[in-house]
Amino acid sequence: MPITMFDHYTLRSADVDVTAAFYAKVMGFRVEKLEGFAFQMRLLFLGEQAIVHLMGAGQELDDFLARSAPSFTSGPERKTGNMEHVAFNGTGLRNFKNTLDVAGIHYVQRSLADYGVAQFLFDDPDGVEIEVNFPIAELAG
Repeated sequence: MPITMFDHYTLRSADVDVTAAFYAKVMGFRVEKLEGFAFQMRLLFLGEQAIVHLMGAGQELDDFLARSAPSFTSGPERKTGNMEHVAFNGTGLRNFKNTLDVAGIHYVQRSLADYGVAQFLFDDPDGVEIEVNFPIAELAG
């Protein structure tokens, strides 16, 4: 099976600083500010794992995600509420892509070269977005 571990979950926040402080104080997560995006972003660490990606809601985030629904709503157009997606790391990119293709699952594939990952993004049957990350080197193989 190509799934090897749970990676992180992403939350949209109306106030990133307040939410990050909550996770730091209540959950004991270490908070790191992530630069390089048009919106505010924090990584929240559980031990050495950035288990939560916290993103500031707004037009900049909406543009990045290329979504038609606003980034901070509770209506049916945001089926996961304010949870953005659940992510996993995997191996065997080509086999995984083939599995998605054979199953007829619509997905978006993208590469984040600065972070060394190739990604597949798709919805589960209930509309929860799943992200599976592969080492970017697997694109060449």
